[in-house]
Amino acid sequence: MSKIFMERHGYTFISNLGEGVFGKVVSAYSTKLRKRVAIKIIDRKKFTSVALETFLRREMEIIKPLNHPNIVYVVMDLCVKGDLLKHINAEGALPEDSACRLFTQLCNAVQYLHKSDVAHRDLKCENMLLDTHFNLRVCDFGFSKKLTYADGRMILSKTFCGTSSYAAPEILRSLPYNPKVSDVWSMGVILFMMLFASMPFDDTSIRRMSRMQIQHEINFPTIRSVSSDAKDLIHRILHPVVEDRITISNIEQSSWMKSAPWYNPQMSQIRRI
Repeated sequence: MSKIFMERHGYTFISNLGEGVFGKVVSAYSTKLRKRVAIKIIDRKKFTSVALETFLRREMEIIKPLNHPNIVYVVMDLCVKGDLLKHINAEGALPEDSACRLFTQLCNAVQYLHKSDVAHRDLKCENMLLDTHFNLRVCDFGFSKKLTYADGRMILSKTFCGTSSYAAPEILRSLPYNPKVSDVWSMGVILFMMLFASMPFDDTSIRRMSRMQIQHEINFPTIRSVSSDAKDLIHRILHPVVEDRITISNIEQSSWMKSAPWYNPQMSQIRRI
């Protein structure tokens, strides 16, 4: 996308923010909105016709009807604080109140997606952006899926999607899976990262990691004090048995979430951008 093309559509290029395999994200000024925004630019030349049809078109179809303050779109308010992983790498683990606030926003976003019958399937710290008010935005819907049903029952997914260190055990074991429930597992890994600045399972060996997941072995680092309520919630989220894994609704009603001084699942958004 040329600068001239952007200007014709009301955007003045400012700078490149980042670049991936299939495109980049740039900062620009929107004359219509009268503020800086971030724009996701896809290089169509880097897609095969199959990939363009399968991933890009699907992502656009999924994103278009969504409307939630904690979800990123193709053109959005600039998230000046970068992604959650970069923040954790730079600042270390988050205080519990900050982690609880961001995690509540994540729950709100994913709950909204699931009620819209959309599964993200690639939830990870790199796909959590932070805006100037330290609000969380879920981004990158390249692996997302619009869920379908037959005879009132969800058709399970069979495709491996996402990042192995955030993937649920049923995905690593190549079992048909409910992507909503698998999204919840990924949320648990994100929460662990926020509180401990490390991953709950060693992913240097996928086979060993899968075995630890199935055995429900979660080793909490002792380098910092984290409440027992937070650890209990993580333990319930990272449950290898799909039927026993906690739901988002029950996460919001957990002791750790309700203990926050500002607790209100509908009011975690301090300021809607």
